[in-house]
Amino acid sequence: MPKNPRKYWKIIKSLKKPRVSSKLSCGKTYYSVESSGFMRTSHAVTIAAIAVLVVLIGSFIVSVNNDESGDGSFVILHSNDTHCYLGDDGNLGFATLKSLKVEKQSESNAVFVFDAGDFLQGNVYGTLTEGIAPVMVMNQVGYDLGVPGNHEFDFTLPVLKERTSQLNYPIICSNLVDNSTGESVFEEYKILKKGGVTLGCFGLLTDQTATTTKKGNMGDAVVTDPIEAAERMVSFLQTKGVDYIVCIGHLGVDKNRGITSDQVCNRVPGIDIFIDGHSHTEMEDGKVCDGSIELLPSDTIIASTGCYCKAFGVINVDKEGDISAKLYRGEKREDAKIDSIVAGIHKEIDEKLGVKIGSTTITLDGVKENVRTHETNLGDLIADSMRSATGTDIAIVNGGGIRTSINEGDITLKDVYSVMPFQNDLCTLTVTGDNIYTAMEYSYSKYDAPFGGFLQISGMTVTYDASKAAGSRIVSITVNGEEMDRSASYTLTTSDFITNGGDGHVAFMNIPTQNVGFDTAILGDYIKELGTIDESTIQGGRLISV
Repeated sequence: MPKNPRKYWKIIKSLKKPRVSSKLSCGKTYYSVESSGFMRTSHAVTIAAIAVLVVLIGSFIVSVNNDESGDGSFVILHSNDTHCYLGDDGNLGFATLKSLKVEKQSESNAVFVFDAGDFLQGNVYGTLTEGIAPVMVMNQVGYDLGVPGNHEFDFTLPVLKERTSQLNYPIICSNLVDNSTGESVFEEYKILKKGGVTLGCFGLLTDQTATTTKKGNMGDAVVTDPIEAAERMVSFLQTKGVDYIVCIGHLGVDKNRGITSDQVCNRVPGIDIFIDGHSHTEMEDGKVCDGSIELLPSDTIIASTGCYCKAFGVINVDKEGDISAKLYRGEKREDAKIDSIVAGIHKEIDEKLGVKIGSTTITLDGVKENVRTHETNLGDLIADSMRSATGTDIAIVNGGGIRTSINEGDITLKDVYSVMPFQNDLCTLTVTGDNIYTAMEYSYSKYDAPFGGFLQISGMTVTYDASKAAGSRIVSITVNGEEMDRSASYTLTTSDFITNGGDGHVAFMNIPTQNVGFDTAILGDYIKELGTIDESTIQGGRLISV
């Protein structure tokens, strides 16, 4: 156990609270960093080129091509849940999307490019720049419209507004309202015209947003009913003489994650195309590619690309109105300017975070589908780091806060940031056994699908029966080999995300807490103390099925 769980590593004191650099880049490095501590960003790493970016934006002008010579056909390219996977990371990256756009523009005079949200946060490049890095890269693509995702609020609403003001395309949303004024936070719709085609576009945001970002991050903004908003917008746009109505939504098709896009389309006729995000689902021609989800019937083509720039959507609408919605999963493509910007971003951050802090002889499993459904060794390690740092009886961490795996070999600061990019505050509190039972029942309440609120644990053993009804699946919980007493008190370490009701957890709300540091630093300290991680380091068998 570290003697001081709150200590910052000397090796990274150059990463705390970045200060603005006024020097504009003229060469290959597109931003510079001046900073000091293990970075808990209160301001973004300053990208010097942001000054140029802001000057170029001017005002939000709808992309218009007044050439009326088109035959009524058009193309939509789209992305969603890119989560700061900019390129140069094994995925297709934004250079590929830009190249696709150039190619399609040579074939059609009506090409639109849309993004369905979750672009500001998701890995170290978003975290350490508070979303400036993806803004810089996405501005080079030439998007026409985008919508906010729930993770756009991870840096707070004021930062979201600042970042969207720096984009050179509009962000729209018809169900996000400032509760103090009653006004929409973003423009609700846009009517786009290109090549003789007129699209009426509106945006939607998941009704899960308030429980999937930290309490307080949304400020006075509230998400209203997506179905009601869609009904209102379709009725309105039908009066505007548009050729097609397109919804760009961050809803997804996971039935366990709030109102879904197929529910909206089933209930609200008149939407021709729904460009979707949030559930990280790959879809072609309105169907889920792996067949895992059967969508509610509608006349709408729903399209979604999955996540992390692994694929991009290509929708072709011919002059007769027939719609084809496919995914591009082909070769990674190049774009000189985007590739140069991405290389500059990666180089500077990687140099800062490339410091070795330990090593592992085993793969530490942070795969999304695994950490959200069952115990993994990385989930165990993270929970152990929390309990080791604080000395509490128990520690829990939500699977949704674990974003990637750590492969065999050296472990660097970048790995730590990549695993836990949200930098949640950890806190200790005293709870009852009954509180723990409530939390674990909720953890297993959505056991039939990956769930961000699924808990990885340390300091106890939980036996469950998945065949039982939700709310009665926990068979027993033991601590130090003894049955947990529901009326007894236990000390617990978890994140303020969980104590404030994140992912719908209510077991620990309104219980006094004491902050002890943030998760990234505590995990990093723990790995550094361990040195080398192997099979004997982590004791598994904590979540047991009967």
